[in-house]
Formats: sequence, structure tokens, C-alpha cells
Amino acid sequence: MADRVRVSDLDFIYISFREPNKEENWADLKNKVPWAKRVDGVVGFDSAHKAAAELAETDFFISVDGDNIINERFLLETLDWNKTDRKAVHRWRAKNNINGLVYGNGGLVGWDKETCLSMRTHENAETEEDKLDFCWGVPHANLHNCYSQTIINSTPQQAFVAGFREGVKMCTNKGKPITPMDFNKIWPTNLRILTTWCTVGADVDNGKFAMLGARMGSFYTVVDHKNYDFDVSDLNGMADYFHSTVQPANIDIELELFGNSLRQQLDIPISEFDEADSRFYRFVMPEHVNKGVQDREY
Repeated sequence: MADRVRVSDLDFIYISFREPNKEENWADLKNKVPWAKRVDGVVGFDSAHKAAAELAETDFFISVDGDNIINERFLLETLDWNKTDRKAVHRWRAKNNINGLVYGNGGLVGWDKETCLSMRTHENAETEEDKLDFCWGVPHANLHNCYSQTIINSTPQQAFVAGFREGVKMCTNKGKPITPMDFNKIWPTNLRILTTWCTVGADVDNGKFAMLGARMGSFYTVVDHKNYDFDVSDLNGMADYFHSTVQPANIDIELELFGNSLRQQLDIPISEFDEADSRFYRFVMPEHVNKGVQDREY
């Protein structure tokens, strides 16, 4: 591959599973990227991404999650392999439509085919740290710019599962749960992300379910880990867990219950924001400003 490549010359692979908004988002992507290809219904994060790599005809390709809406500005960019390692996973930021966070969760990802096909993560992981995410076992280039929005509130289940998975992830250190005794040593950026997930979103459709998911994921990872032994990469299992555990009519009671437990046992600075509080929070959040397409996240 040449030292420079236009993003518009790369394959885009849409990876969907059971996202309730996946067909709507696929139509949006095809309108913006007519040459996009699709992998749908493959069980397992690792397996789905390998299927995407097999489908891609370019040595470096872009993956788009089934709950993601891309910004067409990304298509105008050019990648320079003198600035980043082409073999690394290139992860750009996305804006969360519930809480307004802008970080790598759910964003566009650039993959070297060889790297993708050789990795072993999630359901195919050989180590504990690789079961939860790609970020520890595969070389990463975490990048500053935001080129998409992740839409995770189409249903209560979708919002809850998204929140729960982030609650678990933010409360681990390389895949291992942080103990209550060490919780005050949590990485400050993770704490900021976690508390925002737990606090902001009451004014958005199904936003409270994302907040509850984040609170429950945190609680069962740190406080009561012995009573929760579950693979959050198993989306079918997470759906079953939601339906067997969450009672929509009691959402406010459950939010308060888990909020009180987290504040009391971990001294975590989460708040009980109502709709007006959540709207104000997003209003005063600084607008994210893009830099160079390959500028690092920090």
C-alpha cells in the first residue's frame, strides 16, 4: 500500500447484529458510501470483524457499527502512514447521543486486514484481558477526531446493554475488575466517562435505561462481583439478562437504589440528574474540535 491513501478509496464494512436501528443506519451509510459492504448476524465480536476483513478488498478497511451514523467529512480525509502505524487499529471518536460523551466507544475503526485476521479477542480470546475488548491485546492508535454519532436509544434494551457494557469496561484494569479498596485509583478519564454514563440522559428517550445499565454494570463488577459472572460480549445473553432483570415501571426506583449503593460503597461522584439537569449539562459541555485525522487522542 502507498504511503498515503484517500479514505474514499478504502472499503467500508458495516457490521450489524441485532441493533433495532440497523436497517435505518445501513440505508444512511449506503447513501453516503455507496460502495459499502455489510456483515450481518455473525455471532461474536471477534468473528464478526474477521468476517469483515475477509469481505474487504482493500488491505486497510473501515468498520462501521450497526448503531453508528457517520459524518461525510470523514470521506474527504487522507491517511498518511508516516504519521501512524498502518498495522495498528485506528480508532476515531464518536459522539454518544444519550449523554454527549465524545470518545472511542462506538466510533469508526480502521483495520489492517492482516492485524484483524490474526487477532484473538472476545469469544476467541486466549487471555482474560482480551475477552472484554480489542484495546489491550491489539496495537491501537487512539485518535482525537470525531467522525460519527452512536445512536443507542432506539429501545430500552439497546440503551441498557450499551450502558451496562461500558459500566463493566470502565471498572476494570486490563479486563480484571477493580476491587472496592482500589477504586479510588481508577484512571481519571475512566471515572469521568463512567460518572457521566451513570448521571446524564434523563431527557432522552430510553436514556434512563443507559444510566441504569452503567450503574448496574459498575455495581456488579466492583461491589458485588461474586454474584455476577457474565460475558458482556455475549449480546444474546445480555438481552436475556435485560428481560429477566429490568422492570421498566421501576426504573426510577432502581436508579436511586443503585445510585445510593455506588455512592455509599465506592464514594463515586454520580448525581440524580432530572431532564433539565441533563439538558443543561450537554449545553455547557465544550464543543469537540477536530484536528488532524491522525492526531492522537491525548
